Amino acid sequence: MRKLMVALAMVILMSLVTGCDAEGRQFIIDLALSWAAENAVSIGAYTLLGSSGNAEVDAVMGARDVINNINEADRLMEEGRQENDLSKMEDAIEKRPGDYTYRVSYGAALLKAGRSSDAEGQFTAAEDAAKAYGGEHEQLWAIEGIDNLGALRPEFEKNGFVDAQQCQAYYGQLAHFYRVRYSGTQQAYFQTQADQYESLAQACK
Repeated sequence: MRKLMVALAMVILMSLVTGCDAEGRQFIIDLALSWAAENAVSIGAYTLLGSSGNAEVDAVMGARDVINNINEADRLMEEGRQENDLSKMEDAIEKRPGDYTYRVSYGAALLKAGRSSDAEGQFTAAEDAAKAYGGEHEQLWAIEGIDNLGALRPEFEKNGFVDAQQCQAYYGQLAHFYRVRYSGTQQAYFQTQADQYESLAQACK
């Protein structure tokens, strides 16, 4: 068990590229190379078959695959955000469907593109995912949503909305985010913001 834990820690540290100094990084690299040399045949079998028959190797390689998947999803989402590329965002969500921050960003991008119904679906899926995590995640989801929709405000103020549905989705979703913030904090400011955005949503034409 100790060897397995060391190997798992090694894979995680190697994959996440921590802020170790040169000596620490070299120790991890040496440990990785030593472990890989000891298990070369099993690693080869895992690569070819998806299982090596060695529980330790399968656990370590499985952890590596999970981390690689997370890193790739993060890369796709970041590129999608920067490039406003919906397809990259979709690919990221496919890799990590339970990440509500991804879905909020994707929802905002869909709303910006005028795909209001799709955007609302993503916001709802994100809220469901946040609730499933429990704790403060629903509040974090609302904060993420307010930030993402707030970033769209300058463009909508400059160019207006493409139709009433986009207007209603934008202000209605902001109102909901602020209602969630109020429910978790009981701060009057959030209730005031929610009421204000609800009025704006009702005024959309």
